[in-house]
This record gives sequence, structure tokens and C-alpha cells, in this order.
Amino acid sequence: MRTMRGVWLALALAMSGLQSGCGDGLTPGSEDSDGDGVVDTVDCAPFNRAYSRKVSAFTDVDGDGWGEGDSSEVCGSSEALPPGWAFMAGDCAPRDNTRWLTLSNVYQDLDSDGATGQSPMEACVGATHWGYRGQAGPKDCDDADARYQDTRDGWPDLDGDGVGEGARVDVCAGKPPPPGFAIVSGDCAPLDATRAVAHAYLYRDEDGDGLTVDAPGTLCLAPSQPLPRGYTLQSGGTDCDDLDATVWWTRDVYVDSDHDGYGTGEPQARCVGELAPRGYALQGEDCAPADAFLWQWRSYAYRDADGDGDTVPEQGVRCSGELLPQGYAVLPRGLDCDDQDATVRVSWSVHPDEDGDQVGAGPAVTMCAGGTVPAGYSTFGNDCAPSDASGWQLREYRHRDADGDGYTVPESGEVCGGTSLPPGYAWTEQRRDCDDTSSTRHTSLLSWRDLDGDGVGAGASETLCTDGQVPASWSTVGTDCADDDATRWIGRNYTHVDRDLDGATTPERGGICSGSTLPSPYFTKATGNDCDDADPERTRWLVLYPDLDGDGVGAEPRQIPCLGAALPPGMSIYGYDVDDHDPEVTKSMEDDLHVELILEL
Repeated sequence: MRTMRGVWLALALAMSGLQSGCGDGLTPGSEDSDGDGVVDTVDCAPFNRAYSRKVSAFTDVDGDGWGEGDSSEVCGSSEALPPGWAFMAGDCAPRDNTRWLTLSNVYQDLDSDGATGQSPMEACVGATHWGYRGQAGPKDCDDADARYQDTRDGWPDLDGDGVGEGARVDVCAGKPPPPGFAIVSGDCAPLDATRAVAHAYLYRDEDGDGLTVDAPGTLCLAPSQPLPRGYTLQSGGTDCDDLDATVWWTRDVYVDSDHDGYGTGEPQARCVGELAPRGYALQGEDCAPADAFLWQWRSYAYRDADGDGDTVPEQGVRCSGELLPQGYAVLPRGLDCDDQDATVRVSWSVHPDEDGDQVGAGPAVTMCAGGTVPAGYSTFGNDCAPSDASGWQLREYRHRDADGDGYTVPESGEVCGGTSLPPGYAWTEQRRDCDDTSSTRHTSLLSWRDLDGDGVGAGASETLCTDGQVPASWSTVGTDCADDDATRWIGRNYTHVDRDLDGATTPERGGICSGSTLPSPYFTKATGNDCDDADPERTRWLVLYPDLDGDGVGAEPRQIPCLGAALPPGMSIYGYDVDDHDPEVTKSMEDDLHVELILEL
């Protein structure tokens, strides 16, 4: 087609050259407006050099160069067509410009993992054949995800409990099964999401008494749900009646006519619980079938025939209940000296008790009596005063009070007494007695002679035996500093004196013998500051200034004289007179200005 077009073009140029050599050479109907070598009368697009003649083409909606449907004639050329048309037909995806070619007998591999569908198919592709292979690969369980290829068994899971049941299906290995499927089979309740697994049990306990019967079976439960109460894999012991919780084991029972828990006769096998059925007992050999209080033989080793509580040795057996009958015992209680007389039962070894202080004396005698010591006797035989009820035992003492004044002297020995030592004897000292022969003299006091009777003595001390008080002319204090003067007995210190008795003191330290208080002119506190303690008219130091002009205000030089209450003439306590020769002037104008300035501030 391209060669024919070149021949036609050479012919057209030759004709054009001939025409130009012979004038304009144009004849009516020979024009070529677009210069494509095809005259306008033949050119189907006289003004478009690209198109010049009618050609057969197909509609190409997606512009991928492949059309669809029946062919149509359009104005084009052998190499080009207007937009929307194509020379090739058979576009398998007319609205998708990436696909146009149909492939047959290919195998789908959309995730490019090499595993494919197992059935050949037709595929619509474009420039590449991505997603399809010419040869079948391993079976792909999920062609949309290259991570999963292998399959595993799965089952429908209608209740969504993770356990399926029914026809087996293939699901991808390594990923969760699709909704509605499970990779575990055997759902015992396919439509109940709360139950899925058949749990086996071997034993039943319907009555809940803890004992079981053999009854293997299964229960449909949740995977981790334990077996409910009454179902178990472990035997709890064989139950002879699993419908009655009050009975569970087979035991021999005996007819119990008196209902004391013990029967007689041949044993009978019955299903029982803790207790035998009414009228039967779990124990046989009732020694008294008609007496509910007696049922078993018991051995005894001691008798109490008189019922006084004390026994004598005797061995035998008695039909009994829980305990041996009264008067029979396994263990001894006392030793009855006469088991035929309930009023006596104890063999006493006693001594005569003449004074009734419960301690006897003399040789011991044996007596069969009651539970207490016979009257007039005692189990003790060491009464140190058999005729005196206040004394029956020797007691040790360490101190004596022979005069009874409550004061003691050291003395050791033993004396017959009762619960305590008799009067005049003691274990501990009760204040030391200085004279145990006189009840009025018992206390030793260190004393001094008091010649002036002021209550304070002096001189050498002496120890006096007294009634607790020193006698007259004696004292327990020996510090009298003036034993001949009753008004003075103690040394006192002073720090000030007022010898001129003007009421003003001067400092002075010392000490004097005194009474209860310091006498005048001695004091412990200052009163004023006496400048001359020899002159009662002068008592104070005072700073004074000479006042030459007599205006009441003096001037330097100042003086400090010793004065009384009055000021000497021509002197003043003020010293700020700026002109002591002019009574009209006492202070300067500058001082007045300073005062006014201070007041203004």
C-alpha cells in the first residue's frame, strides 16, 4: 500500500510539471486543494492532507487501536484514521484502553505467586499478559494474596462458635477461615454457639451425695467448660442408690427392737447412709434387746457398792450403755475403807486436836470416816501449843519488841505462833528501838544544848534516847551563832547599809548573827544611793550648773556635789544658758529655729 501511494505521487508531480510548462494547465475538475495528490473531486477530505479516500474501519471508543462491532466506511487513508476508529476489530474490553486482546487456554494468577487456578480460561489482556499464565501452576487457595497458596480442610460453622460441622471444604492454610467456616470439625450443636464439643464422662452422681455409679457418656458443652455437677471422670466410690442422697453404701444391718442403735439376729444387707433404717442397727450383739438403755458388754475393774463415790478393786463385765452402770468403774476413785456403809469411805491417819486449831499432837491413830477429817482430829501432828488455839507452829523471827512501843531491836529465834508471828516478834525491822525496856523511850536523836531557849543549840552534840521529841534545853539543830542571846541564832548576809538612818543605803557586803530577819541598818536590797552615809542630811549626787544671772538656768562648768533635798543658792540643774550674765537670755535664736523646723516637720 505504501509503494502504490509513491507511484501515485510521482505521477501527480509529473502532471503538475507538464501543466506548468504549458501555461497554467488547469482544466475544470482537476484542483487539489490540500496538495495530497488527490483531486478535490475524488478526495473525501479535499482540505485535509491526512485523509483522502474512503476506507473500511471499526468503532474504537477507548482509543486503544482496536475496534468493535461491524465495519463502516470512513474518510481516512491507508495508514491513518480519524479519532474513534481502528483498522483492527475484536476489542474484548471496548471501554478499557489497557485491554483488547483475548487469550485462550490460559490459567489465572492474579497475585503472581506462581500458583494458578486449575481450569483453563479465556482472558482479556493488553500489552502484557499480567495475571495469567500459559501453563497451570500449583493450586492457589487465594489468588488475591500471594502469601496464601496451600489449602487445608474446613467445615461450615453456622453458629460462629469456631467449631464446624458438615461437608468438608478447602480453606487457605495459615489464615483465618472465611466467615461461616471453621478449621475444627465436630460441632455437637451446629446451631448453638454456646456448645460445640462433646465432653466424655464415665460416672454419674444424680443425687449429689459424692458417690457415683458407672454411666459413661458424652455432654455437648463449650470447649473449655468443665463437666457440670453430677458428671465426672473420677469415681467417688460406688453408690448403691444414686437417686437417694440419704443412702449410698451397702452394709449389714440387724433388727433393733429397742431402738438403742444395736441389734440382734442374722445380718441383712441393706443400702444405707450414715444411719440404719428405722428398726435396724449397724451394730449387732445387743446384750439387752428389750432395754434401750443397755446394749453392749463392758468390763469393769472397781465397784462402789454403797454409792458413796469411793471404790474397791473388783473385776467383771456388765451389760451397759454408753457408760458402765452406777457403781461400776474402769478407773479407781479413792479407796473405800468400808464399801457397805455410804457414810464412811476414807481411811484417815489422824492426831488428837485438843485446842481445835486443826493441828493435832501425840501419836497417830487410824479411823474409817467420811470425806472430811473426823471432828477433834487433825492430819497434822506437830502442834507446838496443844492447849492454845492461837499457836500451832514454830515461826522464825529476826526482831523483838519487848516493851510493845512499835520499835524493835535485832534478835533471832523461833516462837510458837499461828498464821503470823505473835505480838512482840517480827521478821523485818519496825524502826530501831534505842531502849526496848521502856515504851516511852525508843528514838535516838542527835542533840545540842540550847542555853538561851531559842530552839537552836550549840556546842558538842550528844545522842539522846527519846520518845521522838528532844527534852527541854536541847535542840536537834546545833548552829546557834549567839547561844547567850535568844533573839539571835543564825548567820545572815547583807549587801547594803544605812548607818545614818536617813532611808538611803550605800553598797556594803558582810554578814552578822541575826534572828528571823536582818536588823537595821543592814539590808539585802538597795534604797536610793547615799552619797554620805555619815550625814543624814545628804543622800544624793546631783549634777549642777552655776547660775550667775539667777534666771534658773545655769551654764558650764558643771559640778556634781553630795546634796540633800534642797539646791544650794546660785546653782541650777539646767546648763543650757547661752548668756549667764543676762537673765533675759537663756537660749539662742538658732535653737528656736531648730525647734520651729522640727514642729513644722
